[in-house]
Amino acid sequence: MLMPVPQMWDDVIRTCSNQRLFCSPDCVTAWLTTTGNPRGSVLDLGTLWRLAAHWYDGRLDRGYVRREVAQAADYLRSVGLSGPFWGLSGTELPGDAN
Repeated sequence: MLMPVPQMWDDVIRTCSNQRLFCSPDCVTAWLTTTGNPRGSVLDLGTLWRLAAHWYDGRLDRGYVRREVAQAADYLRSVGLSGPFWGLSGTELPGDAN
């Protein structure tokens, strides 16, 4: 997933339109060089799967209430994410932007 940090949560359309799958870290680097885009957070497929598996649980249910910030942070941590890109303190995962 590649996108600048400040815009990630503020602009969902931009966030979703900047998520990309790559075959290797070298392909990420080549794409960044070609496009001039800043490096965002780079996830392995397992982490991406864990993130997506339950992020949207209940959103189509009547009376759905969005997660509080602390709940969202707990969910992100539970799937193995950390660091400033995700609005979390802690050690960056390998490949994450600093």
